[in-house]
Amino acid sequence: MDLAEEIDRLYGTPLDEFVRERDQLARKLTRDGDREGGARVKALRKPTVGAWALNQAVRRRRAETDALLATGKRLRAAHEDLLNGGDPAVLRETMEKERSLTSALADCAEAIASETGKSGPALRDRVRATLHAAAVQEEAREELAAGRFTREREAVGLGPFGSELAAGGAPSKPAERRAPERRGGRRATKRGRTASGRERRAAGGRGAAAERGAAAERAEAEPAAVPDPRFVEAERSLAEAREALTGAEADHAATLSDAESAKEALEGAEAAEREARRIVRELGREVAKQERRVDRMRPKP
Repeated sequence: MDLAEEIDRLYGTPLDEFVRERDQLARKLTRDGDREGGARVKALRKPTVGAWALNQAVRRRRAETDALLATGKRLRAAHEDLLNGGDPAVLRETMEKERSLTSALADCAEAIASETGKSGPALRDRVRATLHAAAVQEEAREELAAGRFTREREAVGLGPFGSELAAGGAPSKPAERRAPERRGGRRATKRGRTASGRERRAAGGRGAAAERGAAAERAEAEPAAVPDPRFVEAERSLAEAREALTGAEADHAATLSDAESAKEALEGAEAAEREARRIVRELGREVAKQERRVDRMRPKP
């Protein structure tokens, strides 16, 4: 048995059959002597409705899925280039391509969920957020490539453009630098700052140090606007609330999956008990029949 193929098949089954198919596969592996494989399969979580629908969309729309994975790589590269002075038009173009592919897959997932009567008003938005996450997060990319999502995800980690990507917007073009000013009798030119930036990148690559240096130069050339402290606090509170909501939703999905697994396990145990009781009754009747037969055949004294 190819375990990877069996797991792929499992994530392609109808959602209502997932737990039963999973437990049957785990028992078969254990009976065949593969206890480790059986334990691995038994630990697989039942997908949420949105994750399940997305898994099926991945299987139906493989070409769009592969294109989205490739576009995600280009998106991260374009983001890094922009931080190092690249053309923002490249990032905008790549994000437009990513949004187009995301919409196609999200539409497919929503249609699949509707076919089974499991579609909800927020399902498409959750699926879109999950696909955006797959564009920028390695773990989510692996789940997308395999079609093995168990829960929805939220896109984070694309620097200043993360929220714009998740919302389906386009990145704003960085503000033009002001004309160079004289400092201490010397004129700090844009060419000098660019050359200095190249030297730092050559010495330290594209690491955090180079980005901090570039940010410092921009701050020196153009003073940043001071945001309203109340806005900053409100934005921070909103981010924390969103993070808490995402965690709570993930916990709810996990506990719901566990509850469904326990319910189905209980139903299976009750069915097994009923079957065992039936067998006991039948064997009891057979024993009584044989006893009567023996009594009739026993020699009389």
